[in-house]
Amino acid sequence: MNDSLEVTSVPSPERGVDRRSVLALVGAAGLSAGLLAPAGSASAAVTLAETAGDVYTIEQALAEAQQSAWGGHQNGRVPASALTAVLSSVQGSGYLRSDAARDYFSMSLAFSSAIGRPLDITEGYRDYARQQEYWDRYQAGTGNLAAFPGTSNHGWGISCDFGAGVQTAGTPAKRWLDANGPSFGWSPTGNGFSRPEPWHFDYVRPWDGAVAEQRGLGVVVMRCSQTLPAVGAGYIAVAGVRYLRHLTSLDMVNASRVVGVPYYEVSSSTFLNALDALSVPRSAVTGGADYWRR
Repeated sequence: MNDSLEVTSVPSPERGVDRRSVLALVGAAGLSAGLLAPAGSASAAVTLAETAGDVYTIEQALAEAQQSAWGGHQNGRVPASALTAVLSSVQGSGYLRSDAARDYFSMSLAFSSAIGRPLDITEGYRDYARQQEYWDRYQAGTGNLAAFPGTSNHGWGISCDFGAGVQTAGTPAKRWLDANGPSFGWSPTGNGFSRPEPWHFDYVRPWDGAVAEQRGLGVVVMRCSQTLPAVGAGYIAVAGVRYLRHLTSLDMVNASRVVGVPYYEVSSSTFLNALDALSVPRSAVTGGADYWRR
């Protein structure tokens, strides 16, 4: 095997070869991170992934990624304050751009009605450091397909990797989301990757500058990731003045988000202090709690 790739080994756009077809060369050539050439070089192109369009160099990938830029932020460096919180499995990834989140909440409820279980997110927003980690693994041949750092739509908060059966091609869950996701702005772009990822969807509607609505309903949803007495970790409740209800399903959480109830990830001390401020006794924190006092 040659130690490097010739420039002529990279198909040109004029030949009509899609960028994801180029990625097939990666496995055949056995490339690793050590073969990555400087930005803009042709030999770097075959290692790119998850970028839109016919992209053949890192320079092109970075330019392409800028087409999805929004709010004056940098890819993978969007502050949490500019995003909307969602529930996700991968720690630190529970955020999406506000419009993408709003349509996800609605899509999840429709999915649940059709399939019989909530649509859960494995990974949403991905910061730059995590993207670098994934890229390094991909280059070393030990990880899944990954975009060059700074070019993934995960870094803009407009990509999701879904579970709930969507991760497996051919399942009723996957077929439903492929057919119905686009009506909510979520496209099954992972189907077209050189190594298909049925779980990967991109939010393809343009950013309209919308801010997540908060309708002043007088309640908030709080999720405590730390341990609470008697109920453990991950307790989620909608709370208001003298009111607390345990949200026991993702559908309940997402339904509250659809109507604009603010959502917060909090520590155990903040959760309990908030209850004190709302005149909710700490003893009301139980499994299935439905506390209300006049």
